[in-house]
Amino acid sequence: MAIGPAFDSAAVARDQAERPAGGRLARGWWGWLVGGVRYVLMTLAALFFIIPFLWMFLASFKPQLEIFQYIYPLNWKTFIPQTWTLENYRGLMALNPFPFTHYIANSVFVAVAVTLSSLVVNAMAAYAFARLDFPGRNVLFALFLSTMIIPFEALAIPLYLEMKTLNWVDTYQALIVPWIANALGIFLLRQFFLDIPRDLVDAARIDGCSHLSAFRYVVIPNAIPALITFALIRFQASWDAFFWPLIVAPGPEKRVVQVAIATFATEVQTQWGLTFAASTFATLPIILLFLLLQRYYVRGVVMSGLKG
Repeated sequence: MAIGPAFDSAAVARDQAERPAGGRLARGWWGWLVGGVRYVLMTLAALFFIIPFLWMFLASFKPQLEIFQYIYPLNWKTFIPQTWTLENYRGLMALNPFPFTHYIANSVFVAVAVTLSSLVVNAMAAYAFARLDFPGRNVLFALFLSTMIIPFEALAIPLYLEMKTLNWVDTYQALIVPWIANALGIFLLRQFFLDIPRDLVDAARIDGCSHLSAFRYVVIPNAIPALITFALIRFQASWDAFFWPLIVAPGPEKRVVQVAIATFATEVQTQWGLTFAASTFATLPIILLFLLLQRYYVRGVVMSGLKG
């Protein structure tokens, strides 16, 4: 009598042991299939964004007449120059009244100045909204956020009149000062500061730190990813700015790189070789910065939304 149940139990055990193996095999094949499709889609998406930049970069080494010569039908000649030349880059260095490096230097100075000043001002404002208790704090924060829905084009004329009143037209001040305060930056940094345990700030306050000292020695060291994220956003926004610099600094002395690129297009023709060479110069700094700081950028964006 004991042999039958023992035999049945062994058979059931073997059957149960075999089923998960088949299930694991099926799940393994399904996982490989899903993973393969995912990587194919991501590769196609990456190529969709990379190919235009690759074509622009290689076209900057082509003579003017060859740039669109093999554009259709699409083939390897579309990308690889048949005649390699540095004439477009030499042309950038021979621009009048200033070489293209002058406009790059202007953009670097303005972008760095905007980034550093924005970090200081917006981080302090975000700390105030996150950790200081004062009447009307939430209302004031809501007013700051409401400015994000106002298009910049609606503010351009009033801002320009202010710059003209201050005699700042065609100066670095006009390119820097209006960009310092930023509602999005205050929001992102405030969200990150809320994620820092309040006990750390309270302990620093009990030990005799002022709010400024607690902000400097406690909050800032714990908010490096968010600060780098915001710095990248502000640097890119300032570097890519075109509309405001075109209005407020049209002269060649304070001209930034994006406005300088636009001057290569005239009513008669567009100097595509110079345009692509200049666009390559304008694109590389942003790409290099993102590649160097991307892990901080991703972490800062993710963690800035943890608390509301």
